[in-house]
Amino acid sequence: MKFSDTAIVSDIDGTFTDPHSQLVKRNLDALEYYRANGGLFATATGRVPEMMGVLEPVIANITNIPCISCNGAFAYDFRENRAYNEIFLDADRASELVKRAVAEFPEVSARLSSKNGKYVLHRTEYTERSAGIVGYLPVDEVPRCGWYRIAFDGPCESLDAIRGKFEAEYSDSFDFVKSCPTIYEFNDKKATKGTALDRLRELLISSGRASEKLRIYAVGDYENDLDMLRHADVPCCPANAIDSVKAISKLRVCSCGDGAIADIVEAIEKGF
Repeated sequence: MKFSDTAIVSDIDGTFTDPHSQLVKRNLDALEYYRANGGLFATATGRVPEMMGVLEPVIANITNIPCISCNGAFAYDFRENRAYNEIFLDADRASELVKRAVAEFPEVSARLSSKNGKYVLHRTEYTERSAGIVGYLPVDEVPRCGWYRIAFDGPCESLDAIRGKFEAEYSDSFDFVKSCPTIYEFNDKKATKGTALDRLRELLISSGRASEKLRIYAVGDYENDLDMLRHADVPCCPANAIDSVKAISKLRVCSCGDGAIADIVEAIEKGF
């Protein structure tokens, strides 16, 4: 089949969805054609499977391989409702960092994504109020197991200050990224979108879904996508990507609102 041994792995916000976080019909139509002709498709996001937003009604239909979740903390197969390759934070060290950061920057909220649900660890005006958050609990009261990722939400200048003060000290344990100007988050050092992409490649080949010739096209627009693009065979980005993402992308396509994934499907068909 024409798209055998190719996989597209796409970020969601600012890449798969339009600037208003809505689905783009051109992408959906292109993926239907791509999958029907042997192509593999997955998303790669900081979100957990229970909070896929506008993708929730369609995610099990548009993806046909496990998707990268929590910026690389695990992969999730929406057809099988099964997690793969889970990597958890050191909860004690993560708690220490959260307490130090919010003590110095009380205007910044802290949220935990864990195997047991989502918790607000420190609440401010930036606290996310979405269905699926278990509720507010001080960090010391949250069970110390199954922690995937912690995100700080707040003013850009406060997040940059946290980064400048703490990132180097904790970089032996955690991988830090900004997923947008007002969200700064961290996973275990081994749980990045890039290392998750490597594990996904191994899973696809070992399970017989792809051969050693597998070619992965990864596409993203922001800082938390950089590591994934570096691990891809063909790093791609939409026209709205930040400059550092554009600098490492081999394939630049249209803006997210115009159907960036459809452009990639067309490029693959033409032999890119």
